[in-house]
Amino acid sequence: MSATKPLPIVDSDTKPFWDAAKGHELRAQQCSGCGRFRWPPSGVCPDCHSWQSQWVKVPGTGIIDSYVVVHQPIGAFAVDVPYVTAKIVLDGTDGHTTIVSNVTDCAWDWVRVGMRVSVFFDDVADDVTLPKFRPVE
Repeated sequence: MSATKPLPIVDSDTKPFWDAAKGHELRAQQCSGCGRFRWPPSGVCPDCHSWQSQWVKVPGTGIIDSYVVVHQPIGAFAVDVPYVTAKIVLDGTDGHTTIVSNVTDCAWDWVRVGMRVSVFFDDVADDVTLPKFRPVE
C-alpha cells in the first residue's frame, strides 16, 4: 500500500484561492476598504477592519524570504527528499502576501534568500491544484 500525500483543507476563507489555482491563476485577497492585501485570507481587514474584500489576480512572481531543505524522509513525502519548502513574498501585494510552497526545477543547494521565482501549477488531484514555484531565468 502506497502512502498518499495530504491535500489542502479548503474552507470558506480559502476557497477562492483554491478555485483560482485550479484554473491556473494565482489570486490574493485584497481589502475593498483600504486596498491592503490579506494573508492568510480572513473575514476582516487587520488595518481598517472592513469585512469587504475581493480576490485579485497577482503576477505569480516573487522573492524567496526564507526556506528550508527537507532531507528527512517522512511518510508520503519520502520519495521527494531532498526538497525545498520556501516562504515567498508575492509581487504586486505590497509585501503583505507570502505563500509557503515548494521550489522545484533547480538543485536544492542553488536556492537562496532573495531568489526570484515564478509560479506554475501542479494538478495533483481532479479537484486540487497546488501552486509551486521555480527560479526565474
